Amino acid sequence: MVPFMKFLFRLNILILLILNIIIPRYSFAQGKQTVVIDTPTAFTIAKGTYKLSFLEYDNGGMELKTFLGLHDIFYLGVSVDVQSAIGRDDPKFNVPGVIGKVKFNDGWEVFPIVLAAGYDSFYVGYDGVEENTDNELNRVIYGPYFVLTGSIYLLDSEQFLSAGIRTPTQPYYKPENTSYFASLDIPLGEFFRFQVEMERVYWNFRDNDEWLYNVGLKYNYFDHVGFEIAVIMQDDQKPNRIIRIEYHGEF
Repeated sequence: MVPFMKFLFRLNILILLILNIIIPRYSFAQGKQTVVIDTPTAFTIAKGTYKLSFLEYDNGGMELKTFLGLHDIFYLGVSVDVQSAIGRDDPKFNVPGVIGKVKFNDGWEVFPIVLAAGYDSFYVGYDGVEENTDNELNRVIYGPYFVLTGSIYLLDSEQFLSAGIRTPTQPYYKPENTSYFASLDIPLGEFFRFQVEMERVYWNFRDNDEWLYNVGLKYNYFDHVGFEIAVIMQDDQKPNRIIRIEYHGEF
């Protein structure tokens, strides 16, 4: 499995380089990401554009996500998740989920905060939201969320700070596991971004040993191609490495 994962990693790099060559050199709105590692922001994509996202996670799991900008403030799409897609274990195809987001505002001068709500997938690692001997939920789960995003300025550059709340509903509705999340997206020059986030902070702040602390580095080519390597960390657990590849195009 290890040699195959190395081959897959090298293949992803090759695909990224090929896309860099063949895609047209125009750009979308710069600096505004729809997601930071594993949590959403309040930003959407432009009308008539689309985004493809491919996530590789622990034990050979894969998620393919795609969504379309139906309006500048609204997008809709679908997510398909397969546990153990790579490796020796039998693949487990999970029920696809619908995803979407609506942006309520673009911020005002007196209140420069963007507000949005949506329904989306998120990956929380091996523990998941439910203990189950048949399926330990090392997979993508789904739920509604509310998020706000604002800009902060440090060292003469703009960073994006987001915070929100979400509830897991698929595959199990667990309102007691409603949790907060927060993220910071820091552009580093023209192509790279350093991202940190905190998630699965339960609404009543219980079980702080289950909170997740994530760190990632993303290469973003004019918002067309994104390649991110990130680590999901939890107290007393081994770090969980994930890889995400994104492509943003237009019709």
